[in-house]
Amino acid sequence: MDGYDATPWNGVTDYCLYDPAGNVIAVVEAKRTCRNPREGEEQLRHYVAEIARRQMFAPFGFLTNGLLTYFWDVGATNPRLVAGMFSPDDLERLRFIRENGKPPALEPIDNAIVNRAYQHEAIRRAAEAFAAGRRRALLIMATGTGKTRTTMGLIDVFLRSSSAQKVLFLADRDALVEQALNDGFKAHLPHEPRVRIHTANIDRDKRLYVATLLHQAFSPAS
Repeated sequence: MDGYDATPWNGVTDYCLYDPAGNVIAVVEAKRTCRNPREGEEQLRHYVAEIARRQMFAPFGFLTNGLLTYFWDVGATNPRLVAGMFSPDDLERLRFIRENGKPPALEPIDNAIVNRAYQHEAIRRAAEAFAAGRRRALLIMATGTGKTRTTMGLIDVFLRSSSAQKVLFLADRDALVEQALNDGFKAHLPHEPRVRIHTANIDRDKRLYVATLLHQAFSPAS
């Protein structure tokens, strides 16, 4: 973790990841490769609770055996399998969302983006699913019913509620990506910085990203 001190907290934890202010932003509970990393859940829960008593916020947690890694926001979500440790920026982003996010299902929908009842219903149902802890939602809409507008309305709700800070829009064809970038983001979210991803050289200062499936080189944590 570039920029982080991975020393144990109080000589007890396996590893801690510190933010620039010296706060523990994440705890890592490590097991041998022959053991299931989730065997350390109770230890990690204890570490998080103890550290939270000594600083202004509870750290995030990772469970790993070197082969499998689970991320855990203890008390808020269940452990979930991830590709690896999150970057310092991603952890700070998740902390911001945790501390500032509002339920997206309660955020007003912008009628200038979507004004049909079924589009509002789709956005509400998806927002409720994410608020309930789900990480996936599937919307199936016929041609001409406003899929792009509905998607823009949903993204707008998530950004305004601080439930997300960055958005990645993926499609399987260039035409759909350009449609999302211009007819979607540019038309309906004109004040949000946006960019299309073509290479691994990514402008990370933007909020909205579009790419084809062959160029999904960037995957924000939220």
